[in-house]
Amino acid sequence: MLNKESADVFKNYLASQSETQQVSLDQVIGFMSGLLACSEFFGESELANYIADGDETVFNTLMTESAPRDAMIELLDNVTEAQVEQKKLLVHLYPDEVKANEPSQALQDFCIGYIAAYIVNQDIWHSDLQFLLKADEQNDNAGDGQLFIDNFEATLDLLTTLAMWDQALANHPEPDKLGEGFATFFTALDESLSEIATMALMLEDEKLAMIEQE
Repeated sequence: MLNKESADVFKNYLASQSETQQVSLDQVIGFMSGLLACSEFFGESELANYIADGDETVFNTLMTESAPRDAMIELLDNVTEAQVEQKKLLVHLYPDEVKANEPSQALQDFCIGYIAAYIVNQDIWHSDLQFLLKADEQNDNAGDGQLFIDNFEATLDLLTTLAMWDQALANHPEPDKLGEGFATFFTALDESLSEIATMALMLEDEKLAMIEQE
């Protein structure tokens, strides 16, 4: 799914940054996934901002012709293609998780990156979710919009649970059962992320159609 050469180049580039500003490749892929799973794409600069975290040199490297930028764009294209084709990202990226009873650090990093992207997209998603509710009303309260919203909110909760797994275990009355259910959580999250990305594409098409009608 991800171009291995580009992934290696970018992983090495990220590892070369100072430890205080360093993000992992999995965080970046999670951020890409969350950024693209929205009806409006902020552009490459938002991704570069997340990685650079205020470091102007890093930002400029990622926004001008360079090997790290080429690798970043290739990976962004890979994630875009996967979402358009409705592929399950997580099972491709983290196949061993289906047999585990807790998230790997790599999966936790992905979730952290995805949540960070949601925060960037939060206002747009709020507007889109309101649009879905209005669509429900116009279609005799079909309920599809509310169903998606419920799933969307549950997905954010699950992302947070996996990102903060140790805290989730500490707060759970039966931590062993939480671990026993991890594989189910993983599969459900993968399915939900695919559905969210698909909905984002549908909303994007709807917005373009509305613009053309004006």
